[in-house]
Amino acid sequence: MPHIIIDYSRGAAERVAIEELTRAVHRRVRDGGLVKPTVVRTFAREATVSCVGDEHPDNHFVQIIVRMAPGRPAEVKRELLKSVLEAARDVAASALETGRLGLRADLYESDPNFAFQDIAFT
Repeated sequence: MPHIIIDYSRGAAERVAIEELTRAVHRRVRDGGLVKPTVVRTFAREATVSCVGDEHPDNHFVQIIVRMAPGRPAEVKRELLKSVLEAARDVAASALETGRLGLRADLYESDPNFAFQDIAFT
């Protein structure tokens, strides 16, 4: 862990290179030295139905959620989350300058009592 989930509004991919953003965020976390590189999982998904603000058709969002196991100090979590937002901002810069785009990153810790998994990587 961490798992990185990138949700974006319908049509946002017309303004933001979502595949590039996904790879940039993934690589920044994977190569950032704060987590084991082999445990990072990243995916993006379009919200086919979404409403943003006043529902103007040009309004869009990109929401990045980092979910990870507990135990890291607050400073490490903040550093990781800031690096995620910076990587996304680098890709979305022109869309952010144009306006009508919200970009946000949040970090959630999973509860190990309610998370089960099997891992078969070497």
